[in-house]
Amino acid sequence: MQNSLDALKGKAFEGEQPAVWIEGRVEGGKSLLIVRDNGSGIESHHLDKIFDPFFTTKDVGEGMGLGLSICYRIVQECEGRISVRTERGKFCEFTLEFPAKG
Repeated sequence: MQNSLDALKGKAFEGEQPAVWIEGRVEGGKSLLIVRDNGSGIESHHLDKIFDPFFTTKDVGEGMGLGLSICYRIVQECEGRISVRTERGKFCEFTLEFPAKG
């Protein structure tokens, strides 16, 4: 969530309002949690590093680069997976997928 809020701050909006959408649903035996924002997106050359500990694109003192790394580890420990779709300057969407129980 904090990354989404930060991305919204880093974009000038014209004709649309800054927004974060959160959706949960069960689909095909899996529980999905989707977090999407219409912020600045992630540059493609950063995508292979975003889950690495201490990787950040923020200025010194504004972030330690641990949030996504910790999230990734927790999702893995819960037998889930996390994926990202993004378009620079338009949106970023993280999908957390877990086995549905019950």
